Amino acid sequence: MRKNRKILLITNIPTPYRLPLFNELNRQLNLRRVKLTVLFGAQGYPNRKWEIDITRAEFDYRILNSKKIQFKSPENLSFMYSGLFKIISEESPLIVIGNGFSLATSKLWLRSFIKTNPYLIWSEAIENKNKPISFLRNLQRKLLVRGARGFIASGTRAKDYLISLGANPGSIEIGINAVDNDFFAKSRTNRKDIDYDIKKHLLYVGQLNPRKNVLKLLKTITLLSKNRSDFILDIVGDGEERGILEEYVRANKLGDFVKFHGFKQAEDISLFYSQSDCFLFQTDFDVWGLVLVEAMAAGLPCIASIHAGATQDLVIEGETGFAVDFLDTNRVVRKINWILGNVEQSQQLGRNASLFIANNVNLKLSASGFVRAILRALEN
Repeated sequence: MRKNRKILLITNIPTPYRLPLFNELNRQLNLRRVKLTVLFGAQGYPNRKWEIDITRAEFDYRILNSKKIQFKSPENLSFMYSGLFKIISEESPLIVIGNGFSLATSKLWLRSFIKTNPYLIWSEAIENKNKPISFLRNLQRKLLVRGARGFIASGTRAKDYLISLGANPGSIEIGINAVDNDFFAKSRTNRKDIDYDIKKHLLYVGQLNPRKNVLKLLKTITLLSKNRSDFILDIVGDGEERGILEEYVRANKLGDFVKFHGFKQAEDISLFYSQSDCFLFQTDFDVWGLVLVEAMAAGLPCIASIHAGATQDLVIEGETGFAVDFLDTNRVVRKINWILGNVEQSQQLGRNASLFIANNVNLKLSASGFVRAILRALEN
């Protein structure tokens, strides 16, 4: 093995949930005398409002001043990763890890024809049967897969998708998408009063855009409110649909049942987890869904969409939560009624969820998946 034992990992921007993962990966690589450098495409972008304390990074990193390509949807943004080839030449890493099927990974594929640095693909992508990708995009992904030395998938559905693109199953490791579980688990034991009343609280955390399907959630609340009045839905987040959603609440006289809190940083979100009785994750499509991991880690009983990548790996029906299609409004209402009406059983569901996350979806296991993929690639 070369003297210069470096791994270069490329990703978009620093985020509060990735820094702990990269710190853990750095620790595990250091035990093998390998150095991690993370290359961020940019410091941030307008659609993400997180406050990042980059001094928490225990790994080496570089931040590019990448040009951004903004597509029609505010969610779709790409980085140019200018100067990537120069940085790879300077770092001379053993392995480069590209983020999914991004422009950065495409550049790694092109570079592989003239340089020997192998690359891995770290992918969260899953198949979206409701919105298939174009022929050209599918071809691009197959070419990137063909050129990769190995793969890190965020979960089972991401692994299945890589296999559908031609990846050898034996070359894929699971680096399960995880968060700092201890931070969210403590929110259930360190309860604080944040102007909560005697009503039971349902919770949604996330962006307010069409894909998150919050309007469907409000229609569920409309139906639920016809049979009970002892609850409030807290909506934590912001986005392009907020005005439409607030107007729906006004028009349907749901003001006593729905409260918008806007965007909150992680420290504030943990307080909402601590005071809630049920977490609702009604997305039309999510490649994973880290908020579901957070809520389960915090010990909340959860009702999760079957259209989120995380649901398959995290939700054991009736044991760690409930998996539903939120188009089936009546079924969702029945599940909410059960959780709110069976306090002891629903609290046990939350405890089961927290224990499952602690044992199966943690930063140590996630980083270990990366390490296994790196070591396998170096052996080939």
